[in-house]
Formats: sequence, C-alpha cells, structure tokens
Amino acid sequence: MRCAGAAPLLGSRPGELDPTDEALLRAHLSTCPACEARQADLLALSGLVQEGLLAEASLRDLSGLADGVMARIPASAWRGAPAGPLGRLLSFLRHHRVLATASALAPALAALALYLYIGRTAGPGPAGLAIEVTSEDLAAIVLETSDGPVILVGEGSDGT
Repeated sequence: MRCAGAAPLLGSRPGELDPTDEALLRAHLSTCPACEARQADLLALSGLVQEGLLAEASLRDLSGLADGVMARIPASAWRGAPAGPLGRLLSFLRHHRVLATASALAPALAALALYLYIGRTAGPGPAGLAIEVTSEDLAAIVLETSDGPVILVGEGSDGT
C-alpha cells in the first residue's frame, strides 16, 4: 500500500475499519516512518480535542437545563397526566372523537334494529285479533295462560 492509499485510513478510531483495511494499514505503518508519525500526531490531536471538550463541558452548569427546556414549551402543548378515571375518560374522548361517537351510537343502533326486526316478524298479535263476546245469561270465564287469555263461555250457575 502506498502513502496515498493509507492517508484516508490514518486517524481512524478502533472498530471503524474493516479487518482487511486495518491489516493493510498496520502493514504500511510498520514500513513507513512518515505515515507512522502522521498517525501518532492524529491520535495525539484527537486526545487533546477530547480532553478539551470534556474540560469545557465540566465547566458548564447543566442543573437548570430541564427547567429551561420546559419553560420554552408553551403551556397549551404540555399537559400533565389526567387525574383520576374521569380525567382519563375525558382525555380519551377528546383524542378519539370518532371512536367515542361510534361506541355511543352502536348500542342505540342495535336497539333500533332489534325493534324493527321484532316488529316485522311478530305478525298479527292480540291487537290484530278482533273478538266480540256477547252473552245473554251465560257466564264468561277468563283464563290467563302463557299463550294469552282464553275466554270460556258457558251456562250460568243456575243451569240456564
């Protein structure tokens, strides 16, 4: 490998190069003192920059960072967790209006469909049955059964 091929690989961090490139770079550095010196300079510079950044970061007071960030967020965008079950329900209804409306309408629509279905399949019931009972000295007996009332017309107790 020539110096021009090794130059882009110099200063790479451990694990950045694939094993083939790393082996080629090591082989080149063992035979080229100029590239080896350049590699040492780049590693020293990287260490200095890292130390400088750490020193500068340690001088900063980050204790109020979270408070500063929260102060920049408008109150309308930030809301705490809703308190209690009613608060959670209202929050759900506010965020899922379509689902809440469909959930409320579903039982009403099911009841309406059931009412219409029963009304169509029931056929003529007691309201459609027209019976007139006329009795002249005959005793009428009304029996209540599970199928409805039954009226028996017969002779009176005096035998007439």
